[in-house]
Amino acid sequence: MNFLIYNIIFISTLIAISSSNIIIIWLSIELNLFSFILILLDKIKSNDIESSLNYFLSQATGSIIFLLSRIILLTFAWLIKFSFIIIIISILIKRGIAPCYHWFPIRIAQTRWINCFLLSTWQKLAPLLILIYYIMPKNKNIITIIAPINAIIGGIIGLIQTSIKKIIAYSSITHIGWILRRSVTNTPCLFITYFFIYSIIILPLIYLFYKTDIIKTNDLIKSLYINEVFIISILLLSLGGIPPLTGFVPKLLIIKILINHSIIITTIIIIGSIINLFFYINIILNIIINIQKQSTKPKQLTPQLIIISILIINFLIIFIIFI
Repeated sequence: MNFLIYNIIFISTLIAISSSNIIIIWLSIELNLFSFILILLDKIKSNDIESSLNYFLSQATGSIIFLLSRIILLTFAWLIKFSFIIIIISILIKRGIAPCYHWFPIRIAQTRWINCFLLSTWQKLAPLLILIYYIMPKNKNIITIIAPINAIIGGIIGLIQTSIKKIIAYSSITHIGWILRRSVTNTPCLFITYFFIYSIIILPLIYLFYKTDIIKTNDLIKSLYINEVFIISILLLSLGGIPPLTGFVPKLLIIKILINHSIIITTIIIIGSIINLFFYINIILNIIINIQKQSTKPKQLTPQLIIISILIINFLIIFIIFI
């Protein structure tokens, strides 16, 4: 049953991003919503039911606002700009993009690691494509404002978090700022590059947190072995965009493109990433300082960790190619 539901989530997203009919897009997103709720309720607990209900209400609110915008557009054609603004709000709510992000970190913190990955990556894909290809051409100024807001909010609020899942959530919000800022340029399709590289980095990171059963930042100190510390540190630095790691490549491409558009907004987004990098480095330093107090011996690298290391090293080629 889970296999079937995951396939529905995958197919509904593909239908949404490949269709030109707004009704089919909406139906695909709603099908995706109900399928994902079934995944959230896989292991039924009182906490799961409550958090899933909160997720459903936030998504239903976004859907109602989306339908309202279509009604306004069909009834009052002269309110087309107002209608598009309402559509933007509905998409921001459905995908937890700032300033409508409040449900997103809470939902991430209460879900399993695999759902954490889906919410941070795949579940954002269809709404982002709709926002970029259907809405953005007529509302570039609004998207230009939303991008730095995401970068700053994700960085500042992420500083005070102790939950690893919430840190990933606010990191995701910051990266959404980079994606939206890139989409405003004349090459919106390039955001796929950023989205793909972000997914490649965060997947092994979430896998390691899942295997080591890490929930809080304090767990990083007592649960990790030397080799796991090394891999997690590299992935966090790459996620923060430290050169010459993989995560620096999409940021470099964006800076090259945006340097001639708006230096102020680009600088704000860079500042948000620097704040993100600060709490990544803070986590790494806390691990390194306390790792010597562990009495356990470092275990050997598992095949999974070896594959992750190879992927990290191989993706440095991307950096060399684009430079």
